[in-house]
Amino acid sequence: MGRGRSKAGGGGGATAIQPTPTPVAQPTVDDVKKGNVLPPGGVAFSDFENMTDDQKADVVSAALNAGVPMFLEDSAMQHFAYFTGMSDKPTVVDDATLSQMAGQDIYRTVNNAYNKSLDMGYTSTDIAKQIMYGDFTMYSDSGGSAHGKAIYFANDYTDSSYYGTSNKNPHTMRAKVTGKTISENQLRSDYQNALNRGDKLANACSKGGDRNLYALAKGYDVVTAANGYRMVLNRRGITVSSTVKPTKIGGTSW
Repeated sequence: MGRGRSKAGGGGGATAIQPTPTPVAQPTVDDVKKGNVLPPGGVAFSDFENMTDDQKADVVSAALNAGVPMFLEDSAMQHFAYFTGMSDKPTVVDDATLSQMAGQDIYRTVNNAYNKSLDMGYTSTDIAKQIMYGDFTMYSDSGGSAHGKAIYFANDYTDSSYYGTSNKNPHTMRAKVTGKTISENQLRSDYQNALNRGDKLANACSKGGDRNLYALAKGYDVVTAANGYRMVLNRRGITVSSTVKPTKIGGTSW
């Protein structure tokens, strides 16, 4: 679901340096099945989370200078996710179970897509299922990512539905946030304060020009924006309905 109406970044005042991709071999199907998806030199995300902030900064720097396979987007968040093998998946439950859970519903509408570089098409349901079950965390977002790279949801079905394109078979996912969250305003403040005091981790993240990378490095799963967007950084932070519905563009309810 494309979620930003502009292409404003989240650099927190730092100058963004775009990571330069280098050729990286795509893991084989067997590698993925075995969970062997770390690139050479990569650090498992589970190990990363137990590091000090200074150690994390070194990993972030290495990740931004490492390549990503052609099937992944060339962004700071994607470089980091690939380098650390971020493969945590959301909890998937049936639709009735999700309805019984506490918390606000959030929605993500996606369309059929075409990857020109790979000459490969994806249906909207393929994309939804990749979010649910895929072995790679993918942040691709054609909407401009005005709130930084993430997997964007909205807390209003109608708002989400308008990202559907009628001739591209739009489908909508429904979920609830169950992980560790931080508000976008608090993140902006924390990140800028860290930059101002010369924090090594914040400075490393600033090279990618996306404060969501700093939030992810600090252990947050979801960033919440005042306008209702929910930026999912780590899929483990949401519980998703197994039902993916055709989108009623302009509809009022799931």
